[in-house]
Amino acid sequence: MALDGRFRVGFVMRILFVPEVELVATSERTPSLYRMLMEDHEVIGLRSPMDRIVFDPSRATWPRYLLYPLYILVLALQGARVARRHHVDLVFCETAHHALAGLIVAKALRIHGVWDSHTNIELLATSLGKGPVFSVLSAALERFLGSHVDAVITPTERDAFGYVQMGVPRSKVHVVRTFVKLPDDSRIAPATREPPARPSASPILLFFGSFKYAPNREALEYIDRVLAPSLEKKGFHGEIRIAGRDIPGFAFHPSIRVLGFVPHLLEAIRSADLCIVPVWHGAGVLTKVLDCMAAGVPTVLSPFAADGVPEVRDGVHAYVARDQERFPDRVLEALRSASQWRGIASAARELIETHYSWESQKRRLEDVLRVAMTSRE
Repeated sequence: MALDGRFRVGFVMRILFVPEVELVATSERTPSLYRMLMEDHEVIGLRSPMDRIVFDPSRATWPRYLLYPLYILVLALQGARVARRHHVDLVFCETAHHALAGLIVAKALRIHGVWDSHTNIELLATSLGKGPVFSVLSAALERFLGSHVDAVITPTERDAFGYVQMGVPRSKVHVVRTFVKLPDDSRIAPATREPPARPSASPILLFFGSFKYAPNREALEYIDRVLAPSLEKKGFHGEIRIAGRDIPGFAFHPSIRVLGFVPHLLEAIRSADLCIVPVWHGAGVLTKVLDCMAAGVPTVLSPFAADGVPEVRDGVHAYVARDQERFPDRVLEALRSASQWRGIASAARELIETHYSWESQKRRLEDVLRVAMTSRE
């Protein structure tokens, strides 16, 4: 499914990117792909203001379902108008819903379409315990999209295999891994940072993410109700920092400090002694794992978080806890193993540079664009 990187598109394309995204300092997949495409192509973002209504889980369900067809129609009409005005060569879509509107645009204008699927919906539905109606309808939509776009991009080989199993032609499915830009000083910093002989008296742990995502909220609840009290009983006298958007506003354990949204994530990561990722289910790759490893900060992972980066080896690139009960002990073990941090940071950075760097995945993305532009679909 992956191409060998020898080919390039060879010319500057006009790409309609659905939806338009805010280009903030983040490693999240969608804005990163947007910026990557902008390096070599003319990218026109398509605004999708109805997203905040149609996909807001705090609103009543059935009215949003009834609004959905109108949402797709309006987005497709807007996309067709923008694509004609800018003489677009290719439509690049995020999420199945945007891809449905983008596919209508591509077919109507006889141009090419690429869908970046962040995860295979059947895998996600199983992991999150979704009901049969959601699972069947979502899988049908993704099967339809995969069969009619010119190329499907997935972040992992597992997701790609899932689409092939669903009946999407193998030739259309390509892997472009979730990636991060390595910090400019990351090659030097881990080697020169002197690890402490023992944990500081008040070590700092960090967990971050978007808390609209249910697995992140569940991880936060685990930190508050299980991890923090367990560490306190075992003699931990540090601070657990929580950073990100949409953090629930309830009373946390005294050792938890809420930072909220941080504009400079790298600084927040490097201010911590240890990063923690107690996310127990979901799908795909957790970008936060790549961010921590690229920054050279030791990280304690759940099995699910580690599985998203299959090259990770416990005790070599990160610390992996087998389950929720063992997670606090792995945190304490990591804090007591400060003499190993330099080696872990160096190995983690090398792994990111080899498999998850901006440069390595940009070659893959350009290959996918070439395939899409030569497709006869």
